Amino acid sequence: MVECNRPKAAALFALLISLAITVSCAGNSKSITTSPTPNIAGPREFVAISQTSAGIGVVTGIEVALSEGQVLENGLNLPDGNITANSDQISFLSLAPNSLNITDFGGPCLSTPGDSSLTGTVTSTDATVQFTFTENGNVFKVTGTLSGDGKSLLNGTYAPDISSGTINACTADSGGSISGNMVGRITGNVSGQICAFGDTSSSCQPNDTATATASESSSNTLTLNLMLTGVDNTALTLTGPVTGNSFTLQGTVQGQIVTYYGYYETVNNVPSIYLADATNPSSPNYVGTLTIPH
Repeated sequence: MVECNRPKAAALFALLISLAITVSCAGNSKSITTSPTPNIAGPREFVAISQTSAGIGVVTGIEVALSEGQVLENGLNLPDGNITANSDQISFLSLAPNSLNITDFGGPCLSTPGDSSLTGTVTSTDATVQFTFTENGNVFKVTGTLSGDGKSLLNGTYAPDISSGTINACTADSGGSISGNMVGRITGNVSGQICAFGDTSSSCQPNDTATATASESSSNTLTLNLMLTGVDNTALTLTGPVTGNSFTLQGTVQGQIVTYYGYYETVNNVPSIYLADATNPSSPNYVGTLTIPH
């Protein structure tokens, strides 16, 4: 009797093992095939290159302090994939096609005043990401691929979003290709020549030597501690918000509030801070570039 029951017992044992493996695999299938929604909030720069019949048209730097919503799951706050940037978290620049260095603040659609913002969704890395950005009231739709590390937008295209019901008045930008990357915080010692305070002419001479320490906080606030020698022999602290690689700084000189626009760029392979006097915000004047030794 014992000998006769051994095959049946062995078969039953093999069946139980098979079922256990099947259940185990089925129970883990979700964790294997489902990727968590990535957290892509933070400072980013998108570069939009418009295409014309003659080739490359305008190049726009879209500077963003990107936010992402959260959802409560199992007692944890997790990213929900809804990305946004309000008017205080986005700015636009005109860039040179070859160097991608700044040529003007405001972007090519500055002549059509209106709101600016960004909104969209992301589901996972190595997958399609879609969002729209509004540049001074002109709405553009973007489609691309989020890189595996979640830091870059790859193979992106953008075009005026006619489905939004908004008739775009910006004829300078008809759409084209777009890429994007997460950017680092602005920090380090900088030095260079800048124009004296109060000289707001478009052809001011950089006759102050400036040395400074730049430090960007986790809340995207940049502090620039300047020491000036030459025409102005004084110390000055400028602070203000950062969006991507651009920023607006304010400080006080001789009892007067001064405002500067800036952009973090690379000049001849050297990290640099481009500064413009924004006493007249509609027409900021370049005052100098401070470089970060490397």
